[in-house]
Amino acid sequence: MNLYEDNNFNYSEIFNKRGDDYHSAMKLIPSARDYEFNSLLNQVDIKDNMVIVDVPSGGNYLSKYLKNDVTVIPLETSEVFAKIGDSQICDWSTLPLKDNSADIIFCCAAFHHVVENDRRKFMNEASRVLKSNGKLVIADVKLGTSIDEFLNQFVDTYNSLGHNGEFMDDDFSNTYETSTLKADMTNFVEFPWVFTDSLEDSITYLKLMFGIDKADEVSILKEAKKILNFGKKEGHKNFSIDWALNYAVFKNQ
Repeated sequence: MNLYEDNNFNYSEIFNKRGDDYHSAMKLIPSARDYEFNSLLNQVDIKDNMVIVDVPSGGNYLSKYLKNDVTVIPLETSEVFAKIGDSQICDWSTLPLKDNSADIIFCCAAFHHVVENDRRKFMNEASRVLKSNGKLVIADVKLGTSIDEFLNQFVDTYNSLGHNGEFMDDDFSNTYETSTLKADMTNFVEFPWVFTDSLEDSITYLKLMFGIDKADEVSILKEAKKILNFGKKEGHKNFSIDWALNYAVFKNQ
């Protein structure tokens, strides 16, 4: 069933169906997305004693990258991921947090699976939950990039659930401002996903991460080479792909 054709492309529905496979990929090569998560954290100044919300938190992956003495609150809208990451279940319109209680909210690589109405509700909830001068960081794929092509064409074709993400355009930050939550800055950051020296493990990671259940390993390898520059870079022993995200930072007034 292609969830996008049925206009049912919400995050929780998608990852209630394929969250286990996604988590299997993360367990197979836990370090693959190190650059991505560290780039996310680098968008803001994190200090000791801060309260940091990670939503949706997947398998609670971000926590291990936070080196400061902070309080991390992982929230999830997918019941499968909430169980995996021992996260509190919520929905986009109701964050189970008090007013003015969080210093930073992170939302990484998930917003493209969130429908418009829920996006607006989430932004209002973020405004409510964040302290004055608190920051919201939304990281996602930029419209028109090779990542967009890989996900919305190749993965969409060879994932039984489909993939038609609503990616970030140049007006994203202005579009989703609220009365108190204002666009602060946007950074486009390129980085690699670094796998291992095993071709089999590297392709299996991509297959599980993106739910590619309708293409064989040879086809995945071919498209990853063509679109994402999959291979071993000169002087490096491990396979990698080129990846990139837009980091939209909002500041609460």
